[in-house]
Amino acid sequence: MEISGHCTFCEHKEFNFAKGNLCGLTQQKADFIKKCPKITFEANAKEEIAKINLEYKLLQEQKLKTIGHLIIFSIIGVVIILADIYFTQILFDAGWISTGSVIGIAIGMFFIGYAFTPYIKYTNANSVVKSQKQRMDDFFNLYDYNYDVNFEDDNYQTAVTLRRSKQKIR
Repeated sequence: MEISGHCTFCEHKEFNFAKGNLCGLTQQKADFIKKCPKITFEANAKEEIAKINLEYKLLQEQKLKTIGHLIIFSIIGVVIILADIYFTQILFDAGWISTGSVIGIAIGMFFIGYAFTPYIKYTNANSVVKSQKQRMDDFFNLYDYNYDVNFEDDNYQTAVTLRRSKQKIR
């Protein structure tokens, strides 16, 4: 994680329009190598943890609906295409030539495209949120912290519990 990523979770972060993100203790830009020796996790960390984990949880709850949508509308599209081919063959055998087959195939393809749109959106959002969560988890592992999130609590200050090793921190 970049140095500025550490500041996202720290209580000492300050923003200056001229200089950007600054450390509130030194009034300078962060300049540590791997870990900040003065980092403090409180409200900012809890807010970021709650936000990222809530996005992750909501996305996981959406997975079943997205897959169901994909399956149902893909089946509808394939059935429309197969029915169109069948009825076009019947019309052709009866001596009729029709452009209905093109329209039927187009409608079937529309339903198949409609089936995949939410799935593609879900997979893109899922990869972004999983990446954010993994970076955050790696970050807290670097500082030897773990966290628990109680999603039933609406206040992120009390919903997130930070732990270091075996000691509980607020």
